[in-house]
Order: sequence, then structure tokens, then C-alpha cells
Amino acid sequence: MTQAPERKLTPPPMSGFAEVEFATASMRTGALLEDAGAHPKLEGLAATLPDLFGTVDTGCLDRIAERLGGAAGGHTFAEILVLSEQHVHVIQPLAERPGVAFLAVSPADSSVGLVLSAVRARVAALEES
Repeated sequence: MTQAPERKLTPPPMSGFAEVEFATASMRTGALLEDAGAHPKLEGLAATLPDLFGTVDTGCLDRIAERLGGAAGGHTFAEILVLSEQHVHVIQPLAERPGVAFLAVSPADSSVGLVLSAVRARVAALEES
């Protein structure tokens, strides 16, 4: 009997992951804070910030976290994740820059975990500088 040649299993490419767009925006005005060219997806996400954060009580996320078992007074929720048929949208208010949020938009076929890892790495770098 002859053995079939061994096939190497390679993971599929991370479709869409290289297409993640990042920006920072004002949570009060919804404007992008850096001029990095036209980013309609990021501009649209940024435009939602005043409605989202202007209508939510500042302690709302902390109260939700407590109800779900988080520590009282702790900032348990770091990101807001919105999934649509076309995109993964991430909003992360920056702890070191009140009133500013870090935004990311990626195609829907991207790995949510990898997108969140990329966002957290970028936010950590931003807050260190």
C-alpha cells in the first residue's frame, strides 16, 4: 500500500481584516479628529456619537455592567460593538481623553475577535503616547 502524500493544512486567509479603518472622533460633535482623507464609513459612524452618547446617562453602562456581575463603579464595558450585514463597527471611548472615541470599521466577514484585538492594541498605543 502506498501512502497518500501528506497535505499541509493552512488556515484560510483572514478575509477583510486588512481592510479595517481606524479613526478618533469627538463624542460631542461627531467629527473625525484627524484628516486622513475621505472615510465615509468612519464619518457615518462618527456622526452617530452625539446621538448615542448625548442621550445616554453617563452612568448607564456602569449600571448595566453591575447588573451583569461587574464590579460597582468599575468600567467593565470598554467597547460598543455594532454588527450589520456589511460591517463590524467598534466604538471605544478613550479613558485618557474624555469626550473622544476610537472608531473602527471592518467588513462583516472579518473576525470580530481579531478586529477587537486590533482596536485594543491601537487604543493602548494611543493612550500611552
